[in-house]
Amino acid sequence: MNYHDPVDRELKQLLQSKAQDLVIPDNVQLAVESTLSSLCKQNMKKRKPLKRWRGAAAVIALIFVLGTVSIFTVPTFAEMIRSLFAKDNSDIGLLRAQELGLVHDPHIKVKDKGYTLVIDEAVADPTQVTVALQLFDKKGKHDRDKLLLVDPNKITIRDDKGNEVGSMYDMGRTNDFYYMVAFFSEPLQTDKVTIEGNIGTLGQRKEPSIEGNWDFSFYIDMKEANKQTKLKELSGSYTTPHGMTITLKRLTRMVQGVRFELETELDDEALARSPGDLWEKQMLSFHFETIRGEEIHSMNPRKLGYMDSLMTSDHRVIANGKMRWSYTFKYLPEHEPYRFVLDGYSVVEEDGSRVSFKPSELTEPKTFNILNDTVELVGTSLEESQSGDGTSETVVLIYGEMENEMRHEGWKAYDSAGKRYDVNIRGSYSNINTLPDNWREGLISIGDRNTQQPNEFRIPGLDQIPEELILVREVVDKRYIDPEWSVLIE
Repeated sequence: MNYHDPVDRELKQLLQSKAQDLVIPDNVQLAVESTLSSLCKQNMKKRKPLKRWRGAAAVIALIFVLGTVSIFTVPTFAEMIRSLFAKDNSDIGLLRAQELGLVHDPHIKVKDKGYTLVIDEAVADPTQVTVALQLFDKKGKHDRDKLLLVDPNKITIRDDKGNEVGSMYDMGRTNDFYYMVAFFSEPLQTDKVTIEGNIGTLGQRKEPSIEGNWDFSFYIDMKEANKQTKLKELSGSYTTPHGMTITLKRLTRMVQGVRFELETELDDEALARSPGDLWEKQMLSFHFETIRGEEIHSMNPRKLGYMDSLMTSDHRVIANGKMRWSYTFKYLPEHEPYRFVLDGYSVVEEDGSRVSFKPSELTEPKTFNILNDTVELVGTSLEESQSGDGTSETVVLIYGEMENEMRHEGWKAYDSAGKRYDVNIRGSYSNINTLPDNWREGLISIGDRNTQQPNEFRIPGLDQIPEELILVREVVDKRYIDPEWSVLIE
């Protein structure tokens, strides 16, 4: 290129200035130079008549190449382009932020020890903060495995009063950048957020660490994002046959997500089945669908291959027997009606179901049916305690197919003399007999029959196998599948 030409000189300066803020791959750099070199050769042949055309064409070529770099190396937008039409796309909130002009470029570029930390994109609203972070090595290649957010590394979020309101983690899902997010179960009430990165170590756990300083700090103004927040009061209430009243409350639509709120309340009879704080251990199962019956998102279904876009959820006690629930989803239709459909719920209740057997007679599997659940005992043994204190404990091997939930089950064991012992459950769980078009069918499998790996009921303190052993399920995570109830949301 002839750098005595003022147009060439300006193009070089433009390229250099862009390179300050952008890590340009070698192939793109070569493409730029090749384009300008080609134009230069044409200029040597017909310098004066083509000078203006050459300058304009060179600028257009440079803008095109740099535009290509910004689309395909700036990670978030590259991901959006590849999956633009997926309604459950993890970047749909970022796409909306881009449409509204709310993607912030903090111009973060920190170099140390041969590594460059770059942040060109960040989005914040009351729902979440999202940051696309890249880490380049000496060759300008993004290193996806070098950064771990474990002590001392941390990225924190602060509100406009300086209070820490969250910390970021890497969602993964892409090789192009570290997809850093912080979700908020309660919408932020602030006019700005500050993102502070304290990065002092690079490297995986099994390799020598690289000590350095890649700290950064920037803020995002939230005023415009806050203006985009829209509230919609919901209506609809239903009382189930077993004493739970479910009331839809509010929908909060924000830039990067939609917050859905409802309340549940148990009547006196239902509370009597869950004394103390047992009633607080609940789970709701529901889904959203279009008016054509197409699934949008599901929460806690037994369905095979369900749609999931939950960002965060929260629930809290607001009165005796009454709870407030909130769920933030990446997407819910904005300009067309859809339905909320209740699929079921679970509440932890007192049980007392007993499984009694003589271990010496357990030469063949023995099956028990308790509250729509099937428990199969396949053997007992005396093994070294997992506490590591050198003692022994009794182990019962078990399979099962459970209609009820398993998150909060509580078992105890009694020996022949009636002495009571704790029971620790070890093993795997999986859904079986689920269907692709039904949110309620299916069971929870205890153990894996395919690999012949039963679960273990380990009984610490029971250092000899008794003549008779009684297993008692003191509390059950009771699942209710009531008549289907739905509400049209417009």
